Amino acid sequence: MTEPETHTELQPASPLLFVMGATGNMGGEIARQLLAAGARVRVGVRSPERVTESGAFAGAEIAHFDASDASSFGALAGVQRMFLLWPPGTDVTKDVLPVIAAAKEHGVQQMVFLSILGAERVRIVPHRRVEQALEASGMAWVFLRASYFMQNLSGVHRDDIRVRREIFLPAGQGRTSFVDVRDVAAVGAKALMEGHRNRAYNLTGGAALTYAQAAGIFSVTLGKRVRYVSPSPIRFVRVVHQRGTAWTFALFMLAEYTVAKLGLAAEVSTTVAEVLGRPPISLRQFAEDFRKVWL
Repeated sequence: MTEPETHTELQPASPLLFVMGATGNMGGEIARQLLAAGARVRVGVRSPERVTESGAFAGAEIAHFDASDASSFGALAGVQRMFLLWPPGTDVTKDVLPVIAAAKEHGVQQMVFLSILGAERVRIVPHRRVEQALEASGMAWVFLRASYFMQNLSGVHRDDIRVRREIFLPAGQGRTSFVDVRDVAAVGAKALMEGHRNRAYNLTGGAALTYAQAAGIFSVTLGKRVRYVSPSPIRFVRVVHQRGTAWTFALFMLAEYTVAKLGLAAEVSTTVAEVLGRPPISLRQFAEDFRKVWL
C-alpha cells in the first residue's frame, strides 16, 4: 500500500457516488455494500429498465451508461466520486480514456479504479495505462490493485470445476494470492465513502497457493476430486475459445495466468486487514460459501 505525502481526504457532505459496471461481480458488490452503508449511489448500466424491473440496487439511482457511447456520459452529472473499471477485452483508448475525460469535465473529484496486482510492473496488461491517465487527470485517485479473484473460479471457470472436475489454466506451478471480490469491494467502498486520495492498495488474500493446492481445497469442500490441468498457452487459448470465450478475452486470460506462472502473482499483502480491520477471506471459506455453485 502506498501513500503519497499529500493525501488529505475529500470531505463533501453526502457525496453522490457513481458505480460503473454494476451488473458485474465487482461493480455489483461495491454498489450493494455502499447501499447497505447508507451512501448515495447512482449505478450506470446499459439497460436501466431491466435493472429497475429486477429490483436490484433498491435505493440507488439507476442511469443509462455505456463506456463505448459518449452520449450516455451525462449520467456523470452531479457525481463527486466514481468507481471505474476496464471492461475486459475492450480498448482502453476508445472505452476508458474518454470516460476519464468525461468524469473530469463533469466535476468528478475522485476516481477509484479496479486495477490488478503488479500493474506498475507488468506492462502486458492495460491497467497501467489507465492508472497513468488518472495520475495525470488532476482528480484524486485510488487504485485497487487486486490479485486474482476467487470469483473467477465460480464464474468463468465454473463449468470446468462443476462439469469437468478440473481447474484448466496455464499457470504452471506458480503461486497466486487469491482475493475475494467481497474484500476488494469492501476496500473500494470504504475508499469511496471516506474520500481516500492518491493511494494504491495492493489487495490479496492471506496466502499464496498453487492451483494444485486450490484444486485440493475444492476436492475437500465438494467431496469430489478436482484436478489441476496446466495446458500449453496455445492449447489453453484454443480450448477456451472453442468453449465460447472471445479471442480477446482468451488472450487477456493467458496474459493473466502467465503472470502467475512467472511467480509475479504470489505477493501477499496485509492491506485488506489494515483497511478493514479483519483478516481477508480465505479460499477455503470462499469455496464453502459458494459450494452449491459447483454441485
